[in-house]
Amino acid sequence: MANLNNRHVLFKLLLLYLISCNNLNIETNIHGNWKGIYNGQALLFIFKSDKTCVLTFVDKQSNAIKTITGKYELDLSKKPIPLTIRNIPQLNHPLHTIVEFINDNSMKVAEFSPKGKLRPISFEIGKIINLKRIRLTN
Repeated sequence: MANLNNRHVLFKLLLLYLISCNNLNIETNIHGNWKGIYNGQALLFIFKSDKTCVLTFVDKQSNAIKTITGKYELDLSKKPIPLTIRNIPQLNHPLHTIVEFINDNSMKVAEFSPKGKLRPISFEIGKIINLKRIRLTN
């Protein structure tokens, strides 16, 4: 019986270790270039390690390009993970949303809100931005 309890404890410790290691990697997961399509727009989101970001939206019909720059914040202690973009020269308000990492090369983002109190608290079908990591070549 003691041997079974030891295995159970070891299993729990291993599980906790794997979960904690995974959480340590989440913050660096967002760094890089991401692309997707949402509501007739091609999206390119760039998240840099210095906490700055560039969000580019290209209308697929008119080819009009809109770019937003700012500083992003992630709160990894919460689920889903809140993402806030502040100091946006192109807007007079921050942007608030939630993100979930599917794997190292895929994440989903809820629609953006101009107010923190209106930030989505879950992912709603039809209002999810799916992004894939892209590797830029020189």
